[in-house]
Amino acid sequence: MRGRSLDLLVSLSQSDLRARYGRGPWQLVKWLLDPFALVGVYLILVTAVLERPGEAPGLALTCAVVPFQILTLTTTSSMTAVTLRRGIIANMSFPRAFLPLGTTMTETLAFAASFLLVVMMMAIYSVAPTTALLALPLILFVNLVLAVSFAYAATLFGVWLPDLRPFALSFVRALFFLAPGLIALDQIEGAANTWVRVNPFSGLFEGYRAIFLRGEVPDLWMILIPLGWACLIMAVFLPIYLREQGHFAKVAE
Repeated sequence: MRGRSLDLLVSLSQSDLRARYGRGPWQLVKWLLDPFALVGVYLILVTAVLERPGEAPGLALTCAVVPFQILTLTTTSSMTAVTLRRGIIANMSFPRAFLPLGTTMTETLAFAASFLLVVMMMAIYSVAPTTALLALPLILFVNLVLAVSFAYAATLFGVWLPDLRPFALSFVRALFFLAPGLIALDQIEGAANTWVRVNPFSGLFEGYRAIFLRGEVPDLWMILIPLGWACLIMAVFLPIYLREQGHFAKVAE
């Protein structure tokens, strides 16, 4: 049973990858270049237009955009997951609960390419890796769990309110700007420094910066707050998803 589930997840992810990146030798090239295009826009904005101060601003920004990428792409893809897979949903019997997991798995493969940016930025700013990298699997786990929770919520949103998908994506982007994304947390003063930590993205961004930029183990709040949000979202939307998944075939027709 476990083997069949894994095969299903792999098949769903492969179909997503072919739909996004196409076929042939250029598939790998596009997969590698997509993250650079995403970070490039924000990097130009911060370092050239806004001229933000701070230590290694390019690396600090990359540590925010990389974890944000999987969250926003998972949300975007999940909102159209049922529509894009209408053929297999209407004609095949398989656990619909795997749809958000398959979408997250696809975005995780794309997300992996983003770490080339981190390596490149560390080299540019002469930031050497430290033993804090041992904490990277923990922050990656929290990142992926939050992405999975977003996937279940976004899939339902895409089914219920397909015309409002742009507003949902705008909301996720707003969370980026309300978190220490373009501006590191140590540059935010006063009460705002405390309140911004409640944002589910803040702990992730600062956790990556602690590991890659400062060579430190992430603080406990950087783990617990995003993980708490992920658990809360799953507690709300997973039972609803399991109840509604039987009606996806009607939506897909």
